[in-house]
Amino acid sequence: MNLTGLKYFVSVASIGSVTEAAKLAYVSESAISKTIRQLEEEIGVKLFDRQGRTIQLNQQGKIFYSYVSDSLNLLNRGIKAVQTNKDQENSQINVLFTVGSPLIPLVALKMQKLLPNVSLNIHQRTTFAKDLKQFDFIISSNKIDHFTAIPLLKEEIVIGWQKNFMQGKHNLDVKDLPNFTFVGESDETELQQTINQFLAKNELKLNFKYQSDEPATVREMIAAGLGMGFIPKVTWGSFFTNFHLIDSARIFPNSPQRTIYLNTPYRNLTDNQRLFSNEIAAVLTGAQNS
Repeated sequence: MNLTGLKYFVSVASIGSVTEAAKLAYVSESAISKTIRQLEEEIGVKLFDRQGRTIQLNQQGKIFYSYVSDSLNLLNRGIKAVQTNKDQENSQINVLFTVGSPLIPLVALKMQKLLPNVSLNIHQRTTFAKDLKQFDFIISSNKIDHFTAIPLLKEEIVIGWQKNFMQGKHNLDVKDLPNFTFVGESDETELQQTINQFLAKNELKLNFKYQSDEPATVREMIAAGLGMGFIPKVTWGSFFTNFHLIDSARIFPNSPQRTIYLNTPYRNLTDNQRLFSNEIAAVLTGAQNS
């Protein structure tokens, strides 16, 4: 499997035409078609449905496309990062948010005012992040091995649903949860792993009809009434409160909890890194007290 073949695949998938993809790449149609066939043979799965000169992604192709396009986007970001002038290296802070994505705009606004010449390179997925030491900071509900982990806050996780679905409900018995349909994050995410541990402890199996690796998608589906969801009270709560999208209730008798950590591979921080760590702590503290 080579980079050129993956680029041809993404081009054909995006455009829906071998002819147009070949024109853009300045190669022959036969070269594109051959590369696609070789890719399908290599992974052992047909990626396109073909009818005459029409070519469309099938279900397997759509799944593969989502991963390949993410990989190529990440690769392009990596190329851009290493091409950055070396004199500007200290003016960039690389941050991985595995939790708390609704608070990212707040953090960015704070940093823009405090350090206008410092750029934030923000990531939200660990799928392709094999070497976590590439990040200056990781905001996570896990302590990262061989990193310094500073606890920032402990938050409760509550149940949320579309506004007015169950008016006046402030507590929900944990034994009643299997009676509802749920929206959740994918099982590989930190939040869902916390929820799964809580469910296993209470010997519960829930109907997660919709799951996504994008937290924003999960929030929107809960607000749209597609199901109930587990809501981190601090890091997600401000998003729903500000837009009056959901109601929520505590899980009785014991709600799940999680701790948010600021992880860094450094023993000694630069002035800019120290200011960032102070600001992220201030944002989370402010969200907790609001």
